[in-house]
Amino acid sequence: MTQAIVNLLQGDYDTLIAHDAKHLGFLPHDMDVTELKPLLKTILKEGLVESGSNLHDRRRNLMAISNELNEVFFKYPFSVPPFFALVTRGLGLLEGIALTGDPSFDIFQASYPYAKRRAIETFSVKDYGKISRNMLGLRRSSTQLS
Repeated sequence: MTQAIVNLLQGDYDTLIAHDAKHLGFLPHDMDVTELKPLLKTILKEGLVESGSNLHDRRRNLMAISNELNEVFFKYPFSVPPFFALVTRGLGLLEGIALTGDPSFDIFQASYPYAKRRAIETFSVKDYGKISRNMLGLRRSSTQLS
């Protein structure tokens, strides 16, 4: 799952869709994803990369992504693996509790230290630095296009 997150953050949607989604059980292993790739690339790029670090923009974009992904999920043979459903449900619950106490709570910012540690453990400090530089370049290029 860590590699899928890195591919998502780096904008490597081809690998995310063709390999990671199948490996994690979201798509059948034998599915031809040719038609699906451009749809998901557009949804993910516009929803995640272009929203930047503004909390309100991210929340608005996540709702839009959720609606668009629901349409794609009903059209194609997606399934949500039980581990993912449980993790997502747990995070949603914890975020809701945190937002009750602090309306400006940002789950991305709060989870960043853990995610960074996990990425360094998985990929090494050198590879983490490379991933971070790629992410920074990806964000800059999407900002310059707007």
